[in-house]
Amino acid sequence: MILSRTIARRRVAAGTRPSWFEAWGLVMFDAVLFFCIAGLSAPMIVGGLAASKGAWVYVALFAIYFIPMQIVLIISAMWAAKSRWSDEA
Repeated sequence: MILSRTIARRRVAAGTRPSWFEAWGLVMFDAVLFFCIAGLSAPMIVGGLAASKGAWVYVALFAIYFIPMQIVLIISAMWAAKSRWSDEA
């Protein structure tokens, strides 16, 4: 998210309009990076949560994985859309 946001801010400030792939490729990169980091940390977190039974496991997984993933992807997508925006009529 930090990389895509920084690049998009520079493009907006410079007034350049990237292609579809240049803008949304950064969002895809953020998604892949998030899934790699989540995949590496999943065995430790899920292993610790597996010892406890009940609905708290699902609440914890929701809070640890789903909410941060949505935050990263939504912010990246907003900056990708903003960098492709054109004010021409």
